[in-house]
Amino acid sequence: MPVITVNLLDFSQLLGRKITIKELQDRLPMMGTGWEGETEEGFNIEVFPNRPDLLSIEGLARAYASFSGEKIGLRNYAVLNSGYIAIVDDKVEKVRPYFVGAIVKGVDFDDALIRSIIQLQEKLHVTHGRKRRKVAIGLHNLKPIEFPITYTTKPPEYKFRPLGERFEKDLKWMLTEMPKGVEYAWILHDAAEYPIILDAKGMVLSMPPIINGEYTRIDEATRDLFIDVTGTDLKAITEVLNIICTTFADRGASVYNIELRYLDKTLRTPDLSPKIWRLSNKYVSQTLGLELQPKETIHYLEKMGHSAQGGEIMHVKVPCYRTDVMHPIDLVEDVAIAYGYDLVVPIIPSLNSPAGEDPLEVFSRNLRNFLVGFGYTEIVTFMMSNREKLFTKMLIQEESIAETDNPKMEAYNCLRNRLLPSLMEILVNNKHHPYPQNLYEVDDVIIVDPSTEIGARSERRLAIVQCHSKANFSEIKAALESILDNLELKIEYEANGWDCFIEGRRLTGKINGVPLCWAGEIRPEALESWGLEMPVAALELNVEGLHKIFS
Repeated sequence: MPVITVNLLDFSQLLGRKITIKELQDRLPMMGTGWEGETEEGFNIEVFPNRPDLLSIEGLARAYASFSGEKIGLRNYAVLNSGYIAIVDDKVEKVRPYFVGAIVKGVDFDDALIRSIIQLQEKLHVTHGRKRRKVAIGLHNLKPIEFPITYTTKPPEYKFRPLGERFEKDLKWMLTEMPKGVEYAWILHDAAEYPIILDAKGMVLSMPPIINGEYTRIDEATRDLFIDVTGTDLKAITEVLNIICTTFADRGASVYNIELRYLDKTLRTPDLSPKIWRLSNKYVSQTLGLELQPKETIHYLEKMGHSAQGGEIMHVKVPCYRTDVMHPIDLVEDVAIAYGYDLVVPIIPSLNSPAGEDPLEVFSRNLRNFLVGFGYTEIVTFMMSNREKLFTKMLIQEESIAETDNPKMEAYNCLRNRLLPSLMEILVNNKHHPYPQNLYEVDDVIIVDPSTEIGARSERRLAIVQCHSKANFSEIKAALESILDNLELKIEYEANGWDCFIEGRRLTGKINGVPLCWAGEIRPEALESWGLEMPVAALELNVEGLHKIFS
């Protein structure tokens, strides 16, 4: 998760009062962030991915001012009409189809703002932008730009002067020679032409998501900005644009929109108006286990930067930068944060049934501990498998099994009815490791059973494989007898079993006439079908059946 560095003096100025590290250390984690320690100039804070609005010092100060009760309620942001137009060429649809933008004027680029914006842009690229693939941000000096601008594509031989370079370079060079281009070239690896933003004079603003042009370089004298955000998801780039625009607005800048002309639609961005949600006070109280009056709920929502009106049914205005609010439960979470998790008193509910761990789980755990003591290594494998592994490679005749409809992968298209094939697959994947390899697994299989309501049932089983140059029937039988002796259970043996075992070196174990165990040496033909060159002795045991007898 991203960690941002916060200058304490700058944070205090944005907050409008002096604040101590001690207060922040105690209170910021209660907002849903992680404290990462003090620095020489301030502190580091970990921001969870669901709150990208906190990735800037401005956003963090805004949220803390509400949470601490100093400036509660919704922040309103005005968006003025600039009259500027941006044209989105349909050629970008196959490469990077979406583009939004904004104008910000009256920016005072002091050191604090520069560091905050660089940090915000970097963190948004990594998190919300998925390393620029989903979202990429460009900031430009507005002064030299002549509108309308055009978002289009150009071939690899097209040239312009990238930021920081003295001469014009072609797009192919930027992706193969320039360090920043090499780092992000994978995003455009299959494109025939590359995205380019041009102004009315044909000057290049940027090549998203790689680099800006030198033509619109920002310096300390810059006061007015053009912001472009491109990507593969319109919702995501709109959210990022809102976060950036509100960050500048919190520093005193004015925000202006631009008109975006797509082939099939026209948009105006940014839209900083709040979203309206309908919230039931009863839903909030029941979810949190609190008896909150509507006025209390509204107060807690205001402490999280929202505004709300109403009684039992409230209409909540959610600020444009809160990208995490996607369901009423997210507003309930905000109420819980504002109320204070530390103030919630845990109550153990009365139950009409005895509480406790499932006896089968206790039995299984004891069995696992016993096997570890014997020097076996526990593994955990997927319950999903396929017929080739369960039957063909094991040389076992096919049986009825639970299969999935419309499987996404042929390798996992049914539920296993035995554990042993899963252990054989582990042996195959670990042939490069030294022997002996003695493994076990205690887990469930699915048995087709027409007598049950759904036609199948789960069954807890144990499987053991011994794989080394001297693995044999006597050794695996001794392991089985040791397990049963410790359980003080007596077993009856029959000289038969599964077809995957060598005839004459296999057994079926019965207790009270019920088959509960199958063991033996794996047939050479089965080993060959798996690609194993080392002998394997194995057993499979019905743990659920044993537990019923044992208890």
